[in-house]
Amino acid sequence: MTAEDIFNEVIKSPELTDIFNITQEVLNNQTYNATSDYPVIEVIQAIIRGEENHTDNNAIFRNIQNQIIQLV
Repeated sequence: MTAEDIFNEVIKSPELTDIFNITQEVLNNQTYNATSDYPVIEVIQAIIRGEENHTDNNAIFRNIQNQIIQLV
């Protein structure tokens, strides 16, 4: 399974619509290699990219922290 396949499977999660209030239409238009307007999608991408590149978990976490800081 490729990183893009994993992303597409995660995007199907009903929690994204239920908890994060992202419409299914928006989710259907998200792609793995594109920047998203939704921080949770960006975090999902960061985790998948980190695992795909065999990045240290601490580095993945720092990347996510930096994304969150940029939101503030």
